Amino acid sequence: MTGRFIPKKGVFEATLGCNLRCLHCGSSAGIPREDELTTAECADLFAQLAALGMEWLTISGGEPMTRPDWAELIALCAKTGIRTGMITNAVALDLDAALLAKRNGLSGIGFSVDGLPPTHDRVRGRIGHFQRLMDAMDHCAEAHLPFSVVTTLNNDNLNELDGLYDILVTKGAYAWQVQLGSDMGNMRHHPQLLVSPRRMPELEQRVARLIRRGALRVYPGDSLGYFGPLEKVLRTWTGGACFGGCGAGIRNIGIESNGNVKGCLSILPGNNEEGDRWVEGNIRQTSLAEIWHRPGAFAYNREWTPASLSGACGDCRFAQRCKGGCMGKRVSDGSEGENHYCSTRELALRALEKRRTGVAAAAVVAGFAVAAGGGCDTVDDPDPRPQDSDTSDTASEVDTSDTSSDPVVMYGVPEYGIWETDTFNVDEYGIMDTETMDVSLYAIIPDTDTTAVDVYGIPIYNMAPPDEEK
Repeated sequence: MTGRFIPKKGVFEATLGCNLRCLHCGSSAGIPREDELTTAECADLFAQLAALGMEWLTISGGEPMTRPDWAELIALCAKTGIRTGMITNAVALDLDAALLAKRNGLSGIGFSVDGLPPTHDRVRGRIGHFQRLMDAMDHCAEAHLPFSVVTTLNNDNLNELDGLYDILVTKGAYAWQVQLGSDMGNMRHHPQLLVSPRRMPELEQRVARLIRRGALRVYPGDSLGYFGPLEKVLRTWTGGACFGGCGAGIRNIGIESNGNVKGCLSILPGNNEEGDRWVEGNIRQTSLAEIWHRPGAFAYNREWTPASLSGACGDCRFAQRCKGGCMGKRVSDGSEGENHYCSTRELALRALEKRRTGVAAAAVVAGFAVAAGGGCDTVDDPDPRPQDSDTSDTASEVDTSDTSSDPVVMYGVPEYGIWETDTFNVDEYGIMDTETMDVSLYAIIPDTDTTAVDVYGIPIYNMAPPDEEK
């Protein structure tokens, strides 16, 4: 049984220390743990990960570059044969650091960018930090070090994604992951930043339109998607395969800076005391192989059953494939059995609300009907404008009373409206009854182990660095 589980991708929180205090930081990073792994212990960890079959490890934090041995950690990891990435806020990344990282074997680097300059600097708590990131990207280009970008979506940057896209294309980023902020860590003290579940369908429209532009590989994080009408588009750069459930403890692993092992560091990371519940062991007491292969380990995924889901997720026809979406998101939002950040759930609830008000006998989302190729199949690979200048952007304000059967199309992505139709059945949650539908319409693919990015958005393949200068 355990042979089926290989931690192909992982994230190592090298330190909880950080030189920024970001408003959305789920780890509440800042002060290093008192018992963080030494350089030698990190080297042993990397060897154990390689022995388990790891292919890609992201060195993260906190801010990994606050560790004096950050460059040595890169070299130690790369020497095991594991492709090594690092995600950084770039405060300490000058040209010399970029050259050193490249020389020590770093395969790719990820930068966290959270909007256009005013928004990003406010979220990061440092004026001028956006420009520092732009300079860091130039340093990476000079060092021939491929770089990607990770953006945590919040209410302040949703209208800035198009502008940010243009900047990243100009700078030469090879990939961009967009992911939802969660109600944990520092974000818990800034709830105004949290995107409402009600906005998920429109948010996915925005992301899908950017993907369709095609000049940049845009990867939605595991906190987005789940069998909505745009699922196929959202998974463009991962082969178009539908989301296949959380990979924590199955093909992903996370190691905290003190040696605690989790299925994924997004499950209550950092200073979340209740996160101890998700710790499977510590490499100082037990070998990583014993922790990984222990019977009963990572039971929430390895022994998953539909009975673990509740509410709309429990009744959803896609539950066997989706498994409730991102576990970290469900846990942080306090509802382990139901994922409120699911566009399928939200659109179904809208349909149900409309039906209950007597507008229609049954209401379903237009996208399901018009996007026969938009469910889940092979497709191809998020905006800095001030909100007050975004009055022409209709993606965030959808008139759910629109019953037109001719949805507007932008970048090949249908605008959501509500079609009134009696050709589909819905259950008490408004979830469509797929027994009356042709499943091939969605081209649902059960094996989604084609994901091309790690937990932090660093692509696993199609990322060969440029040839070294002769």
